[in-house]
Amino acid sequence: MSESKPDACLRKLDELIHFATNVYSESDTRAKLIDPMFKNCLGWKEDDITRETHVYKGFLDYLFSTDGARRFVLEAKEIGESFKIPKSLSERRYKIAGTISTDGRIRDAIEQAQRYCIEVGVKYAIVSNGYQYIIFEAFRHGSNWREGRCIVFNSLEDVKQHFVDFWNALSRDSVVSGSLHKYVSKEEALLEFQVPIAKLHATDVPLPRNDLSILLEPFNSQIFGDLTDESQLEALGRCYVTERQYQDADRFIGRQFDIPPLFAQKYHVDAITESGADTGTFQRNYERFESFLRAAVPRGQLVLLMGGVGCGKTTFVHHFFNFVIRNPERTVWFYVDFSKSPPDPDGIENYVYTSIVNDFQRRYAHRLREISDQLSKIGLHFVNPDIRDLIVLVSSLANAGLTVSIVLDNVDQHSHVSPKFQERALLVARSLAESLRTITILTLREESFFRSTRSGVLDAMVLATFHLSSPPFQDLVRQRINYALEILALSDENIRTKMRTTVDLGPEKARMEMVFGIVRNSLRHSRWMGREILRFIEEMSGGDMRTALRFFRTFLVSGNTNVREMLEKESKDREQGTPGYVIPFHHVMKSMILGESRLYSQIHSGVMNLFDLNSKYTDNHFLHPNILRYLHSKLSYQTRYGRGYVEVNSIRLEADRIGLPLEAVEDSLKRMAYFGLVEFENQSKEGYDSAQSVRITNMGAYYLNELVSKFVYLDLVWMDTPIADPAVVNELLKRVVESQPYKSIWDLDQRFARTRLFLDYLLEMEKRVFQENPELRDSPLTRTEFMPKIFAAFEKERKYIVARREQALRVRRLGSAA
Repeated sequence: MSESKPDACLRKLDELIHFATNVYSESDTRAKLIDPMFKNCLGWKEDDITRETHVYKGFLDYLFSTDGARRFVLEAKEIGESFKIPKSLSERRYKIAGTISTDGRIRDAIEQAQRYCIEVGVKYAIVSNGYQYIIFEAFRHGSNWREGRCIVFNSLEDVKQHFVDFWNALSRDSVVSGSLHKYVSKEEALLEFQVPIAKLHATDVPLPRNDLSILLEPFNSQIFGDLTDESQLEALGRCYVTERQYQDADRFIGRQFDIPPLFAQKYHVDAITESGADTGTFQRNYERFESFLRAAVPRGQLVLLMGGVGCGKTTFVHHFFNFVIRNPERTVWFYVDFSKSPPDPDGIENYVYTSIVNDFQRRYAHRLREISDQLSKIGLHFVNPDIRDLIVLVSSLANAGLTVSIVLDNVDQHSHVSPKFQERALLVARSLAESLRTITILTLREESFFRSTRSGVLDAMVLATFHLSSPPFQDLVRQRINYALEILALSDENIRTKMRTTVDLGPEKARMEMVFGIVRNSLRHSRWMGREILRFIEEMSGGDMRTALRFFRTFLVSGNTNVREMLEKESKDREQGTPGYVIPFHHVMKSMILGESRLYSQIHSGVMNLFDLNSKYTDNHFLHPNILRYLHSKLSYQTRYGRGYVEVNSIRLEADRIGLPLEAVEDSLKRMAYFGLVEFENQSKEGYDSAQSVRITNMGAYYLNELVSKFVYLDLVWMDTPIADPAVVNELLKRVVESQPYKSIWDLDQRFARTRLFLDYLLEMEKRVFQENPELRDSPLTRTEFMPKIFAAFEKERKYIVARREQALRVRRLGSAA
């Protein structure tokens, strides 16, 4: 069994030197010097070595591989005049085309090894006569390989005296960790990246909003945002969507748990189904719990409502208590919002008690009159925020025939600040249900529920658990648009009252109605364009309706949304009696990606740049797409966490096998999780450090299969992509048409030109990655080439857009002639 410790291997080297003779044939050189050197002194295994591999002209002596990844070729020569390094060469590193190649025998050996490397797709080569070693890079991107340098060890004594260097360059563990690139290619200057947007001035200045933004803003805040304020009850009732996005478990993958998570099965999680004024099993359980409160011995109940971020848990609770419960006049419910609480776990009880008292005094003054006599008899004239007074208050309300419920919303809000916060909040909730004898409802995100199942805190509780999924965005936004149009049909005074604004719409009301009509007409699944827009919003929000609505609000008021053009084209269509104007997909994409910015910046956008890289760890623009493609290929795999999950360790091991820096892989997974392209089994966007598995999300698949090839996306993200060629950066910046004071239809040609320039750069970088790291083609993690498909999609879209423009120009010319 070979030893791999450097000190033990050095002892093996001493033995090798002791028994070595001066002259060996080529076969003896291999058997008695080279094999023992690599197996006994450098820790290589027999399974790592392939001998006499057939190539086009002959057989190469050795091919060294680890876990299927080819590492280097070794060409062996017999000792003697056939291979002899001049004694005058006493340095360690030499230029291949320099002094060392003046010896014809050495030059021929290097040339032969280099040809073998080309044939088998290996970057590094060694030539050795058993005593002396020359290590070199067989091909280099953008330059002649002969201009590179080689590392030379003159003798076995030289190897012994500098064994640390020899070990660090050629030991098995070192080669797997990328030593050949570090020690052999280190003379190659590291790439220096420039980000185009960083070279421009005042890029953070927001773009002025569009012409109607001032009038649209009240509608954004009162209709197209959260509908949980008491002033929005009418909007809540009119705009609430009961349909939910339940998906068949055998389809692709569920959008971030639109069905109850697999890990929650042992907790008997029920999916909430709604129809009209009925919430299915949730409502039936609530009514059953009401009967428990009216029993001879009242019993409190704990109810847990979980769902993804932005699925509408808060909205569901408010709608339930305001529009669904059977006897609202005989119900008192207190709302406690943990998103406004201090993050200290020790202050949870006080915050809850104070919130209940304040809510009671604010909303239920009339109830206080019903129980005032009972409270007076026991001397309670003022309800203090403590458990004793609350027990008296709730008991008095119950004696008056009222059902009391407490809603603890966003219980996991501060879990990232204090890990103990959520557990403490759950324990307080259980205590409230038991001591106050109320129906206590908690809302949690899925990731928080998962965290509690792992800690065991939920195992000690008996509670009913329900899962809420997101509504379809089309239904949600169309109901709100319809409500906005109903509001616009009212008088100006009523509009100001309902929208809580002092702005007078006046003559602009007609334009507002037209804008909402255009948007409603465009957002239809029955139309190709509308289907693409809705799908973009749904996929880019990852099922988070709060984010989807934020995208929509941004589109309505953004300066990138050309409202004037929309209105002009709609008016023209009405005059000609043609179907109403439909907003082009690329207009919506641009507005939602850019938001309030003139130029794309990943920091300010909710859309990730898939070609971004962290130059501290990698110069590969395709690491994010590579990982997504790898995860996508595993979607059919069933694991204990659900379909499509892949162990993080398996990705790390594969990356390590082919020499990818693990820091780069970790950074990529963290970034993609932050933007929602991948998800960890712990359901936390910041959960990499404790994650065991990861899978691609619907959003990630959308990026990978569609968004990355779309012209609008490519035309925007180049601005915030690190680019290693200063000439390309300068050429791109010459075509920033966004900085011009006016727009022209010919700006499109400049945009095509800069996108093509960007794609040319990416193509060269992709070629460079494979040329310099041929082992990447052997790995399922990195073997995909992306640019040919992206180029083809770009050209197809470019030709389509140009044809549409030419058609529009012909129509315009015919109209002018008429």
